[in-house]
Amino acid sequence: MDAYIFNTFFKTRIFTFVDKKLIGFMRVALTIFIFCTLNMIVRAQESYTRQKITPNISMKISDYFQIMPPQQLLDRYASSRIPIAMFTTLDGRADLGINQTATQWGPNDIDMLLDFYKASIANLYSQIDFIQSKIIRVDDRQFIVFEFLGEVVDQSLLGGVSSIKKYNYIQYALYKGKVLLFNFNCAANDQQKWQSVANEMMSSIRLK
Repeated sequence: MDAYIFNTFFKTRIFTFVDKKLIGFMRVALTIFIFCTLNMIVRAQESYTRQKITPNISMKISDYFQIMPPQQLLDRYASSRIPIAMFTTLDGRADLGINQTATQWGPNDIDMLLDFYKASIANLYSQIDFIQSKIIRVDDRQFIVFEFLGEVVDQSLLGGVSSIKKYNYIQYALYKGKVLLFNFNCAANDQQKWQSVANEMMSSIRLK
């Protein structure tokens, strides 16, 4: 009987020891996996490939972006003008779109466009905080840039309140009598993650 108790106790201690070792190994392996995955994501965010959007438009796109699948494009932008190109991150948390307006503008209307689009953007949000709103030069071409945090607050008929707050980086350029629009957006909580990436992509735009 004593031998049986001893053997049972001994086996239990061994199995407990092995289990603890195995759990410790799994924790280390999981930590390494998470670290490597995050490192790959960060490297992909900060790695860029110049892509030809059209024969006359090109820009660097973060390697963490992919062309938005058609069904996702319809679900998100069904009521909007179909864009020239639409990209989204692998996790779907940030979007980059390129579009063109149908309205004709003159080559000297850049200052008027700045005021027009700033007022139009402000009307879309319940609360807006502009980080920058100005005319800049990219590759010796004038662009209007709006960088801002915009929040939309909705109140339901039952009195409930919901809000969506996003970080936006938008650039407009007069091009062949029309306006080209380059629009990056993500959740406001992801601003720090994507701000420098958005700036890098926008500053790489080239128009022929």
